[in-house]
Amino acid sequence: MKISLYTKISVFVTLVILIISIMSTYLFTSAHSRSKEKGLITRGIALSHALSKAAEEGLINENLDLIKKAAYIIRTPDVTLVQVYSDLWEPIDSYPFDRLKESPRPEAPVYFMDKTETFYIKDSEGYDFYSPVFFKISEDSKPMTIGFVRIILSSAVIKKDLREIIATNIIVSAIIAFLAIIAINILMKHIVIRPVLALHRAASQFKNGVIPDAVPVYSSDEIGELSAEFNIMSKAITEKTAELVNSEKKIKSFFERVEHAIFRLDKDGNIIEANRRFHEIYGTAKTLCSLLLSKEKASDCLVRTTSGKMVHVEEKVMGKHGNELSALLSIYPETDSSGSVIGYDGYIIDITDKKRLEGRLLHAQKMEAIGTLAGGIAHDFNNLLTAILGYADIVKEDINESHPHYRYWEIVEQAALRGADLTGNLLAFAGKKAEPRLKEPVDINGVIQEIISLLGHTFDKAISIETKIADRPLYILGDSSTLYQALLNICLNARDAMPNGGRLLIESFAFTANEAFLVGHNEASAGTYIQINIADTGTGIDKKVIDKIFEPFFTTKEFGKGTGLGLAIVYSVIKEHCGFIDVYSEQGTGTIYKLYLPAYEKEVIREVAVQEADDAEIQGKTILVIDDEAPLRRFCKDIFEKSQYNVITAGDGFEAIKIFEENKDSISLVLLDMIMPGLSGYETFRKLQAIEPSLKVLITSGFSKDIGAQWEYWEYEKGIAGFIQKPYRAQELLQKARDALRLQRPKS
Repeated sequence: MKISLYTKISVFVTLVILIISIMSTYLFTSAHSRSKEKGLITRGIALSHALSKAAEEGLINENLDLIKKAAYIIRTPDVTLVQVYSDLWEPIDSYPFDRLKESPRPEAPVYFMDKTETFYIKDSEGYDFYSPVFFKISEDSKPMTIGFVRIILSSAVIKKDLREIIATNIIVSAIIAFLAIIAINILMKHIVIRPVLALHRAASQFKNGVIPDAVPVYSSDEIGELSAEFNIMSKAITEKTAELVNSEKKIKSFFERVEHAIFRLDKDGNIIEANRRFHEIYGTAKTLCSLLLSKEKASDCLVRTTSGKMVHVEEKVMGKHGNELSALLSIYPETDSSGSVIGYDGYIIDITDKKRLEGRLLHAQKMEAIGTLAGGIAHDFNNLLTAILGYADIVKEDINESHPHYRYWEIVEQAALRGADLTGNLLAFAGKKAEPRLKEPVDINGVIQEIISLLGHTFDKAISIETKIADRPLYILGDSSTLYQALLNICLNARDAMPNGGRLLIESFAFTANEAFLVGHNEASAGTYIQINIADTGTGIDKKVIDKIFEPFFTTKEFGKGTGLGLAIVYSVIKEHCGFIDVYSEQGTGTIYKLYLPAYEKEVIREVAVQEADDAEIQGKTILVIDDEAPLRRFCKDIFEKSQYNVITAGDGFEAIKIFEENKDSISLVLLDMIMPGLSGYETFRKLQAIEPSLKVLITSGFSKDIGAQWEYWEYEKGIAGFIQKPYRAQELLQKARDALRLQRPKS
């Protein structure tokens, strides 16, 4: 049971006052009793001397009546016995007389054997006084004892007085004690208890986490000084607490605003505190070991930190959606005064995007280098193919099918066409596709339907083809032909992976990218995507090579059955359409390609107006052919002259400028190769245009996606009359030349 300070002090003060009152009453009573006793003894001695003098004359004259003269002694209320003895202690007279024979106390005769002073004995009844009776013959003679007197004084009166005094003293002491207790308690309550209780209440508020108001200072004594010091302390604590709270808020704010995942662990590796960023990335992980994918390394990290060392490692961790992330993990041990590890502090930096970007950068650099090489090879090869195909066309026009060499030229033509397809693939991969394309809304479902129609006629019947496409058009902004080629390449790969038959599934749908999708796909941005899934039940892809399947010239097929460009072209086309690809495969189970393309709902309309003229008006025109390849110049000269055109050739830009300056009035069209040593095609075009701004120029190149698109559509009004991609056929070249010559352009 809790007893208050006020109660304790009150009880203590009451006990002290009671003890003091009792002691004072006892001491007063004892002192009064001693005073009364002393007075009684003095009186008894005086009465004994008086009786001795009165009895002296009676004993000398043997006249007992003389003793009666001391009646004043006998009649005293407290005198209970008066006796006169002879010198031999024989009783002579007594009052009351019936006690005459009462013998003196034995101590008395013994006492007076050698003493002469008055002697008394105290008992329960009172005081028994004995005094000798002396007689002197003369003044100078020695007194002689002639008898003894005895007086017994009762102590009843003294006891009665003492009882009255004690009763009075007790009552007075009780009243005084009561008043003193009340007065002291009131005084203590105001002087001590009230400020102490105020301090106690304030201290209790501190204990409960509440900053108390200043306690009142009631006095200037020690308690007042204590209250004042408490107020100073309270103010200091309040200020320090405010500083700590503010500092804690700043630290907490910093802790929460840091974009790295920060955590604290206990000594067993349990996560006891983590910031907002940690929960955003890793969810509600309970332990470090459950967070890290390589658990043996996680445990090793904790073991190494017990030696007091910091640990910095690169780890694979699991995100809150179960996705694998790359991270830099740093752990710092926290030790007590003895050096024992009691916990850990640490942080995790998500470097997943950095790793992906590094991988993509390396891949892009490698693809760019290979693409540059492939583009260069394709460009030079296209020049050769142009001459081969052109002369094959010329020869086949001059002979009929019965000619013994006709089938040889067909073989040459087919081989050249196959070479043209190969260079087309190389250029597509290199980002230098032959024809400039205008992106337009493409319904993916329509492209899929075209592919399914083709596959149904060409695939083995052992392969089941299924589709799950949306019931509405799914538009993206792009080029239908390249998308068709990309999807077809994947389907052909799926066919090759199912030599014994299987199931091919193509599905399409639109979806809006959510947070989880964006976390797992750094290439994606918020918005709607068209997803195309192409899944097969074929042999699958080995995990060791799945990261290489989009690299050019990489193939898992047997020698002669694959060029290694099919998936590289798929990758190039999808990237060109601002999309990305996910591939999931297991050996013996199959492969699924997931293609993501940004959805597009707007419609692009492009109109090109031309004005035609009769062929008769353009025949006999002079054409300047500018190309650094001699076979191409010869072919162009032959084909144009065969069609009634006048032809002038130039092997480079410098020669072309000189020839044009000399024949500018007669030259109606320039066939200009864009890639030439020395003076480039672009620089040659600018110089020719400076000489004759209204000049018509037909551009040709082995690769010209960027150049062709830019010049045909951006600078059409400045002199570009058309574009033709190498390798071209004879009739294609003639048609492009006719179209360019028909184009009516005002002279500047």
